Amino acid sequence: MPLKLFLRRTILLLTMTLSVAHAQDSAIFDSQKNSWNLQYQDPETSQWVRKTYVQQNAILPSLRSTIQSQQNQLLYRFRISNRADAKQLVDTFRIWGITSMYKIPDLPLVTASAKLNPELEDKQQWDQLNAKRRFEKSVVFAPKGWSAGLRVDEQAGQTSFVWSPGLKDSDPDGIPPGKAQDGFMVLRSELPGVARAKLTGSTDEPWGLDNLPDTPFWKQKIAEIQDRDYVLVPVLAPVIPIPTPYSAVELTRRLQVHVQTWLKYGHVQADVLARLNRQFDVLIPALETHNKRAVRAAVEALRKECSDHHADLRDEFVKVGEDNQDALPMLRNASQRAPTSTVGIDRVAARALIFNLQYVSARLD
Repeated sequence: MPLKLFLRRTILLLTMTLSVAHAQDSAIFDSQKNSWNLQYQDPETSQWVRKTYVQQNAILPSLRSTIQSQQNQLLYRFRISNRADAKQLVDTFRIWGITSMYKIPDLPLVTASAKLNPELEDKQQWDQLNAKRRFEKSVVFAPKGWSAGLRVDEQAGQTSFVWSPGLKDSDPDGIPPGKAQDGFMVLRSELPGVARAKLTGSTDEPWGLDNLPDTPFWKQKIAEIQDRDYVLVPVLAPVIPIPTPYSAVELTRRLQVHVQTWLKYGHVQADVLARLNRQFDVLIPALETHNKRAVRAAVEALRKECSDHHADLRDEFVKVGEDNQDALPMLRNASQRAPTSTVGIDRVAARALIFNLQYVSARLD
């Protein structure tokens, strides 16, 4: 081989080797632009791709939740505001991870075999789908220009309510900075507890993570990116089922179990939770023995724990489910929370607890 040709091929080989060595999967966060610079090798073409993914969390939402009695059910209403200095529209609103499954009454069953009787099986599937849609429309409602949905994860035993802008050209793109939107509603019989509203902002390419390689590196990075991709706000939601037949003892047990979840999400401080539990441990035996005096004393102590932190939450004020203050976004993990915080129980949790204690007291009388 001529020396000139040998040197040319050697240089080419070295160049290719160096380019492969320098090209590698990477995900670098740009805090100034709140975006990720992604580089990866396309699984189909093997070409190296560079793209930018903008986080969907440049929103500054607050949320007001109210409750109204409507016959034998409760109408939960939600109003979302997006602060004027936000950089994105709020385009998705979810109340997620509710540990209650809303069973559809008289749901048609699919009994036919797709192999033996495909036409009947297809009809039964269609009947079941229509029944689910009718049920969904009787539970969750959206303002004009928005769509509403009910998502049930039977395997996890969880339910979520989801709202997003409609698909018509005349529908809004979301809630712009400096604007507010009400008309988000849920109609259920369950009593209120504290859930978390998951809100996201609009970006040009929110699906930009869909085509990344299926590798351990990208699975970890996608999880990291998605964990930043939303804002959480505490919200009142129908999470505590009323026992049938009614039992004040069982209902109060369910309420106490729910209250224990507040510590994990920072809705209550440990010392306040301990005091609440001491009163629950008095209230439940008093209900079991029908000791109304002890019941009222324990209920009053629980209410006082709430009003000590939120003096304006009088019984009459909470009874109608209204509030003049919006809930603000939560800090995302325990390490971010100020250990010297003076609020022992957050306002949404206090409202839920007082509302439910009023219900127990009213049924007692």
